[in-house]
Amino acid sequence: MQAHRVRTLIAGSTAVLLACGDGTGPAVDRNDPGTGTGTLSVIADIHGEDIVGGLETVMDVQVRDGQGAPVSGATVTIDNGTTGTTTLFETGPGSGDYTATINGFADGDYTLNVVADTDRVENVRVGGIGVHTIDNPLLTDTVPANQPLLVMWSRPSESFRADVESREYQAEDILDSGSHTIPAGDVRARSDERIRITRVNEVSMAGGLAGSRLQLRLRRESEPILVQ
Repeated sequence: MQAHRVRTLIAGSTAVLLACGDGTGPAVDRNDPGTGTGTLSVIADIHGEDIVGGLETVMDVQVRDGQGAPVSGATVTIDNGTTGTTTLFETGPGSGDYTATINGFADGDYTLNVVADTDRVENVRVGGIGVHTIDNPLLTDTVPANQPLLVMWSRPSESFRADVESREYQAEDILDSGSHTIPAGDVRARSDERIRITRVNEVSMAGGLAGSRLQLRLRRESEPILVQ
């Protein structure tokens, strides 16, 4: 059965005024669009998720020139107050795609720098969102079928937006309010229900070509949940 999907448009820009330091307030308040030569297209993703035994963070950065051609041989780094400086390596000769994987998911802000000869995008900061927990329903909980299901999660630092997902329901681009109710019609009897909460912060790059952005997201899940 196809999942019921709800999408909410959140007004406002992801390129927010400069702020200093890490913190627990709204993550967007610490975004910094950075600077650059305006000659590179940079699409950067820092995405964490649950794995067996903990969390894992994958960093992917795509670098292109003004004609859309891959930019090979660039120096790409991401800085975080906890993990230090991570250098991303090109996935293959001439690909223009750079990646790195680290264990865990660090609190605090992330700063991206891309340098390719005289072309550069520098000091782009996305405010850290912290590691959230799913507080309701909990792992191995039993919940009633055909009744609204209140989903609750923590917010160490409020993100720009959030997604809530079960096996038959998805709400995208909602406010990171810490709670969302899945309608009764989407809470059907099953032994393998799964709840996923994804929290996202994003900043547009002032020093890159149009569309350049840095996105930080963390997806956590709770399963199995018995619905009966």
